[in-house]
Amino acid sequence: MEVSSVYLAVATLASLLLLSKVLFGSSTKQQWPPGPKKLPLIGNLHQLGGGGEPLHWTLADFARKHGKLMTVWFGSQKPNIVVTDLELAWELLVTKGADYWSRKMPFLAKITTAGYRTMSACDGGPYWESLRKGLHATALNPQTISSQTKLQEQDIADMISKMQQEADLNSGVVKPLHHLRELAIRLIYRLSFGTGVPIEERFVRRMDELIEEQMGIWAAAHLVDVFEFTKHIPGLKPPLKETKAHTERIKELLRPCLAASKKYSLSGNNTHLSFLLSQGFSEEVILLNLFEVFNFGVDSTSASIVWALGFLILERETQEKLYKEMEAKLGGSRRMVRVEDVSGMEYIHAVVKETMRMRPVAPMAMPHRAARDTELKGLKVKEGTSMMVNLYALLHDEKVWKDPNRFVPERFLKRNGADDLKKMERYYFPFGAGRRVCPGIELAKVEVAVALANLVNSFEWRNAVEGQPPDLSETLCPLLEMKTPLVARIVPR
Repeated sequence: MEVSSVYLAVATLASLLLLSKVLFGSSTKQQWPPGPKKLPLIGNLHQLGGGGEPLHWTLADFARKHGKLMTVWFGSQKPNIVVTDLELAWELLVTKGADYWSRKMPFLAKITTAGYRTMSACDGGPYWESLRKGLHATALNPQTISSQTKLQEQDIADMISKMQQEADLNSGVVKPLHHLRELAIRLIYRLSFGTGVPIEERFVRRMDELIEEQMGIWAAAHLVDVFEFTKHIPGLKPPLKETKAHTERIKELLRPCLAASKKYSLSGNNTHLSFLLSQGFSEEVILLNLFEVFNFGVDSTSASIVWALGFLILERETQEKLYKEMEAKLGGSRRMVRVEDVSGMEYIHAVVKETMRMRPVAPMAMPHRAARDTELKGLKVKEGTSMMVNLYALLHDEKVWKDPNRFVPERFLKRNGADDLKKMERYYFPFGAGRRVCPGIELAKVEVAVALANLVNSFEWRNAVEGQPPDLSETLCPLLEMKTPLVARIVPR
């Protein structure tokens, strides 16, 4: 009996310790900042998207009521701490970047990211660092990008020709988005596989379709995560099955490219694929890392250019000022605007920067997750806590941006004063900041600038219907796009 009592006491103590661990986890007790009142199961979902407002607008409104550091519940999942303050965002993303470099990914994303083994999906650490360094050393290496210049210029010339053909068939009206998506696909293809593997039109069309498909998959993935218990419900099988089928379609498209370029890449070609192959990764990890670059690169650059065109149609004086800059740079020549031309032009870069400030393509960025027990401005943050930064709100903060809701490229010109420019540069992060900033940010800036310069140099961009300006309303799905796709009238210069 005495022995049994000892065993019982030990078992009871062990159970209590285990229960304590489950309930309280680490020694750091999570502190939740204030936030909007939640309801059981749905959290704050009933308060999000009211009146058709995008999520980043609603969260900015919440922040004005509840504070720059607040707690928001998306359904039944664990709450998110949302940051809407410049200094707090800097601390989270830059100063304490290593404390918050883990990722919070949707359940279904495990399928599309090879078990969270792609660069955007994996937690920070040696594996993530190797992926990032490998991409920068190969596809995003300045020499590699420079070697693509002539081919990219030819792609832009072909795109402009196709736009003119479309306009000729439609009384001068064009839909520029699909042309810009194809342009981006061709560039990323060469950076991924090298110039030795010819790209087929079928590949361009199919890749464009799969990227569009991915947007729907991610929307479903986030919906499943909102109600975590649905992971175990039989009714989840359709989206789960579709996600698996979608991932197989990605592999089917990229597998022939892998086979065709494998030998070429291993011979020393400086491509993304050559790096991935050198690491001994599985085929699935290689193919889905390749697709991820297409997925993020195509959507972000094409959306940014379309937003810029929309603003330039509304702001005719800005469009004319931009054209005059190119006219002066080219000396009246009707040749293409080249990369070296753009590097010496100030106003085009101001237009691109202002476009990305007004309409950052990822206004809520990708959620971060605390990699360890830490703090944020004195708030205790427990390992595993989900952190979100409202980049859109920060890029419209009146403390930094005068008249933040106006499209004013001139704010980025040097004549504005060193102090203002220094402040704007510090808090200008449309692609995030710190360790997990978008790896392709510099390429994106150049690609957008060169394409936009040639579009404005080739055509005057006007309203599709006289007197009816384009609708620049936003929709988040999951990137920031125009609610009504841009349609414009182009007039050859």
